Amino acid sequence: MEILLRLAVLLLVAGRFADSIAAALPDVRPACPRSCASDYYFPSSALDPASAKLDEFLRQWYSKHLRAMSEASLSCGVEGNATTYRFTWLRTFHHPIAVRVTNSTGGMTLVAVELSGAGGYAPSSVKNRVEKSLAPEQWAELLNAIEAAGFWSEAAKDPYPEGVDGAQWVVEGERNGKYHVVDRWSPKHGADRDLGTLFLKFAGLLPVSSEEIY
Repeated sequence: MEILLRLAVLLLVAGRFADSIAAALPDVRPACPRSCASDYYFPSSALDPASAKLDEFLRQWYSKHLRAMSEASLSCGVEGNATTYRFTWLRTFHHPIAVRVTNSTGGMTLVAVELSGAGGYAPSSVKNRVEKSLAPEQWAELLNAIEAAGFWSEAAKDPYPEGVDGAQWVVEGERNGKYHVVDRWSPKHGADRDLGTLFLKFAGLLPVSSEEIY
């Protein structure tokens, strides 16, 4: 009985902690700025709250690729009860890729866009576009990966210093009126890498060569 009581207390505390984290996350903005604005995709200070200059640089960089893909913002103007996650993969010397997965009343869908050009440079034209439905077990697998990464409680900014080249692994989420973004630089292993590669696997865009996964 004592063990069960302790377990119940731990679950209650964990639930309250999760609720406090969710409450601290920014709300999805009801109206969007102009699509050309630097904060259309990522609200100000979302990527780097400590440095306005770096935050602006990152928002401009990531946004120009998402804009070239004709992607919508997840941080503003979202309607309905849909839950959406997007993985944006910007490799310095390889094609930019974004994979967006949505669960709504219409079902579970995936849209992926691959640009020509390279993620570390100016965006180019759309090279490949994938649209498909996802099975319930795939959605469940994605949610398990989201939970394993601790996505909704992770800090947005990468805690480790970035290198000269490499890739940005950017995951955004929108659910229950809340928005969050996590930005990591070339994770070599761990839950963040597993989550990103799962998006690519579902889209059928996971590179065959391991040298292209960085």
